[in-house]
Amino acid sequence: MNKIRVLNRKKKTPYFSMFFIGVLVITGVFGPLFSPYDPTVNSLTDKFLPPFFQAGGSTAHLLGTDQLGRDILSRLIQGSRISLIVALAAILIGCVVGTGLGVLAGYFGKWVSAVIMRLTDATLAFPSILLALLLSLSIGTGLTAAIISIAFGMWAKYTRTIKSDVTVIAGMNYIEQAKIMGAGNGRIIRKHILPNIKNQVIVMATMDISMAIMAEAALSFLGLSVVPPTASWGQMIADGNAYFLRAWWVSVFPTLATVLSVISFRSLGEWVKEGGASR
Repeated sequence: MNKIRVLNRKKKTPYFSMFFIGVLVITGVFGPLFSPYDPTVNSLTDKFLPPFFQAGGSTAHLLGTDQLGRDILSRLIQGSRISLIVALAAILIGCVVGTGLGVLAGYFGKWVSAVIMRLTDATLAFPSILLALLLSLSIGTGLTAAIISIAFGMWAKYTRTIKSDVTVIAGMNYIEQAKIMGAGNGRIIRKHILPNIKNQVIVMATMDISMAIMAEAALSFLGLSVVPPTASWGQMIADGNAYFLRAWWVSVFPTLATVLSVISFRSLGEWVKEGGASR
């Protein structure tokens, strides 16, 4: 009975995570409609206004303003768009490249597998965030550079996992029968291999969104992601460090947004991994 209760508790639907992700997606897609101010416009007469719930604050700027008088809420909304764009694009590129290489290595084996897996091993020898940082330093700043850098640090994990799965599937009897009946490699991969690894790829991609958001925040914190005055959460945290004792809200609110996003996507990924989405 206790084991059943533990299992049910593990598979409990993460409603809060889903709600937060829903809000994040809505604000990211329709940000300008919800943003009370232009997030890039300075207003030095309004700098360091506290949140509405603190003495001196007002509902005109619900979460206060930063050192240049820019509205924190508006910048958080713009930052959510940046985080989603970078995370989803990086996951898409890393997932497609890594899965494709994993399928090739697992299906064809021999020298194809040897070459791909040596590249994979070399990439996995370094932490993904370190690889993203090194590549960003090499190719420069900007949204595209951040996406490429983060994707480069993620593809190898997909290759390693998918290669193992495809190796097992490629040895099944029905694959051999399909070959005997004249099915080409392309048809076998499309009709038999990809459908069998689809769920694994979805689970990995869902869980990796949190890592991509964290990586983008780290890059922008170091000034290696989007270029100011465009807002990003990591950049907002960095901007508020020097003023923390005077204006804690400048860095605390983007930190909370980043942490909640990472936890929410991680929780959703765990739920999908446990089969919650199919119930």
